[in-house]
Amino acid sequence: MTRNATTYDGDVTLNGSERPPVELRDPADVFVGGASVAGDLTVQNAEYVFTHAPVTDDAAVGDATVETEIRGSLEDGYVQSVDGDVLLGDAEDVFIAAAAADGAVSAPGAENVYAGEATPGAAPDDYDVSTFGWKQSGSATDPDTGVYAVGMAHDIDLTKVNSDVELYLVGHGHEVRVEGRGAAVSVHFVGYDNTVSVGPYLASSVETDTGFDNAVDADPYPAEDLVEMSRSEAYSNAGFGRRKVTFQEPADGDEWCPNCGKPAEAIIERHQMEAFFLFGWPLWTFEQSTNPARECEHCSPNAIHAELSASERREIFD
Repeated sequence: MTRNATTYDGDVTLNGSERPPVELRDPADVFVGGASVAGDLTVQNAEYVFTHAPVTDDAAVGDATVETEIRGSLEDGYVQSVDGDVLLGDAEDVFIAAAAADGAVSAPGAENVYAGEATPGAAPDDYDVSTFGWKQSGSATDPDTGVYAVGMAHDIDLTKVNSDVELYLVGHGHEVRVEGRGAAVSVHFVGYDNTVSVGPYLASSVETDTGFDNAVDADPYPAEDLVEMSRSEAYSNAGFGRRKVTFQEPADGDEWCPNCGKPAEAIIERHQMEAFFLFGWPLWTFEQSTNPARECEHCSPNAIHAELSASERREIFD
């Protein structure tokens, strides 16, 4: 068998033009996308392996079988499409998406392996935003599927989210911002140092975290959004004379809602007061609530709940 040896400098992408089996020798980080290897995948002597594909210790692809060898002053490698087997030799970090290879995935000699199980809800290209590579960016408005990102340092924005979405993030340094109302965001991490920022009107959960130093930062629910009538508005509407007013104010210092018993970020108090008003100001009080009712983002009728169906959310917010 004649080995086809190729020397490269910098990043390398395997996109289907190489004759398999293909070997990447001594790259830095390597990112393997879903459905990218039509054979076996072997990661040999890597420092870290992060994967959602089942891994064995026995080499599925040997060096003697390689037909195309890529070496040189390699930086990062990106495996996008190979019509056969792939061997990754002496890489630093390797990130492998779920269902990356049709055949076996092995990692003999790896120093650290972070392995998990996850099945993305759609094919990579069927997501609203699908990115691959280094320092990619993307955005979508009113998405209904989510994000599939493989690589390093992607910057992605989802806005006006009102259907449940999934974020599948493979690699490191990704930053994803999700804004919307009344929907749920499920997140899968394969790698490290990835951050998802979620707006206050969305529910979020980490379904799998195969790696370390990944985070979902959820904005707190604004207590002001639960207020139907502020104290100043109630006073202003009172006019002149004896009036009974009702208003709401954010409650300070509570982490649990006394009404529903759930941990809460936004708790308000509902007050009632009867007073003699002059030009919108109470001169003296006849009766004032001393134990105001409380409610939170979970039990207030003014809160936005992710439990609404997709059609209900669209009807409310479109």
